[in-house]
Amino acid sequence: MDINILTIIYIINSGISLIMGFIMLFQNRYSIKLGTGYWASGALIIGVGFLLKALFPINNLFNFTELPILFTIGLYLYLAGIWKFKDKKFNYWILIGIPILDVLQTVIFYFIFPSVPIQSGIHYVVLIVYFLLAIFEMIRLNSDQKYLKKIFLLNAFAFAISLVFMLFLFYILITAPIIEPLQATNAAIITFIVNGFIMISLTFGFLTAVNIRLTRELTGQLKSNSKFLSIIAHDLRGPVGTITNFLELLQNETELNEDERKIYLNILSDLSQSTFHLLQNLLEWGTKSKNINNFKNERIELTQIITVSMDFFKSAAFLKSIDIKFTEDDKTYILGDSNMLQTIVRNLISNAIKYTPKGGTIEITTKNTSHKVRLTISDTGQGMKPEAIDSFFKFETNSSTMGTNGEVGSGIGLVLCKELTSRMNGIIVIESDVGVGTKVIIDFPLI
Repeated sequence: MDINILTIIYIINSGISLIMGFIMLFQNRYSIKLGTGYWASGALIIGVGFLLKALFPINNLFNFTELPILFTIGLYLYLAGIWKFKDKKFNYWILIGIPILDVLQTVIFYFIFPSVPIQSGIHYVVLIVYFLLAIFEMIRLNSDQKYLKKIFLLNAFAFAISLVFMLFLFYILITAPIIEPLQATNAAIITFIVNGFIMISLTFGFLTAVNIRLTRELTGQLKSNSKFLSIIAHDLRGPVGTITNFLELLQNETELNEDERKIYLNILSDLSQSTFHLLQNLLEWGTKSKNINNFKNERIELTQIITVSMDFFKSAAFLKSIDIKFTEDDKTYILGDSNMLQTIVRNLISNAIKYTPKGGTIEITTKNTSHKVRLTISDTGQGMKPEAIDSFFKFETNSSTMGTNGEVGSGIGLVLCKELTSRMNGIIVIESDVGVGTKVIIDFPLI
């Protein structure tokens, strides 16, 4: 293969990798948080590797830079980008350890004990491990990432093609009786050319996945904002208007007796309390959406939070003759933000009261286990269909339903609970049957 042709191929691959790296590097700040920063770094390093191959001839002292070390580092930075995109914890033994292993074996078998077959063979093993990891990560998606299935399957297919080609070259390398240095070099060159173009296509695939995710999240935010405004316009305006009408009635109607006034005052009390609760949820959701809610990780006594919340809803429970029972374990402590925890407990108790008929029962329990703290709030209310539970955790799909006594709501209580529970590394689960009641279970990590 003519050296001038190889130089041109290297320069083209270098230019494309560098351009794509800079394009990804200068994406918006949010896309960088999705892993494009790692992917861009990988593309830039691979681009530099191709450029060095074009600048320095074979059999020169700088051949060390022409060997596939930078290519390996760049590929494993791609893997870091995939993990970041999937919100997966990094395995630094893989991301750092394997490229270091490739560097060490190159130094040993190129400078100290020169052996092209061994050096190339180990490098192929390193690349094969990478492609297997990348294919596994592309195929293995959680339930929240299923919308990326098609684009990730295409990427996995591209990885698979590269893996097959790599295995073929590895087979030739270990089965051939004698391999000339020039033959090994040509095999490595072909490998770089093929995989270079495949990785370029994968970069476009990764960018497409990032854009799909950004578009999906932007659409979700627009739906959330639209619903947020509709809640303010409808759910908040209605109760405030009703309160105003009752106040005017009490002020202007002179023929009301004392019993009638007490009835209207009780209605006003219920409306003002539910409106205050609604407004509080809206403000908390708004501050959370703008990320101005500072998270304070502190040691919290769960029992105290529950007691305060029960006192807050004492009058609402009394008016509906609902019996709230609290069974506590030994002193229960968790790590988190006390304001967030108050919001979670307050919303769950409010929902239980709202959907429990008069004379019903609400049971609250806390329990310590070997590795978690469990909070359970169950009621004897109207319940819900099991298939409808998931929709109540999504702002864009959930809806508000009237309580057993005509109470109004915003439909964002459970959404807020799920978001704040996740922020505190907890897990929330709902078990419910229509006409039987609802049980909400939250597990927090044990201190």
